[in-house]
Amino acid sequence: MSDIILTTFDWVPEMPRGYVRDLRVRWALEEAALAYRVESTPFRDRGPDHFAHQPFGQAPWLTDGDLSIFESGAILLHLGELSDKLMPADRRGRSDAKEWLFAALASVEAASQPWSFFMFSGDTDETPMRKFLTPSLRPGSSTWKRSWTEANGWSGPSP
Repeated sequence: MSDIILTTFDWVPEMPRGYVRDLRVRWALEEAALAYRVESTPFRDRGPDHFAHQPFGQAPWLTDGDLSIFESGAILLHLGELSDKLMPADRRGRSDAKEWLFAALASVEAASQPWSFFMFSGDTDETPMRKFLTPSLRPGSSTWKRSWTEANGWSGPSP
């Protein structure tokens, strides 16, 4: 039995299923071929044990032996320390991996969240906010293409 335990909610509303924050952790665990098991915590009744692991009452959290880690980015950094597949051993590679982890969690996610809300809600109206946000958040727009990605041969997500 594995010492790595990913704890997720026992129920997730239909709209965000498959897009919740444990997806990125599961993906990293699978890519690194790390043995783990999944346990669940109640979505509706978050008790003291839940808050002992995740002070904001959210999920996921990861337990690795005597460590309990919350926030998906912190979990990904921890998993990167366990696998060269996730985080290269050389200094430059580790720096690049950390930069892109933070960019994905802060810049890219923050920029794409409004668009995601529109898509999940089924909003197809031409509201002023949607007209303002949609062009810059469409994959392939200038928001998605910056000098680093172009200089390193990656042009961003396909439209």
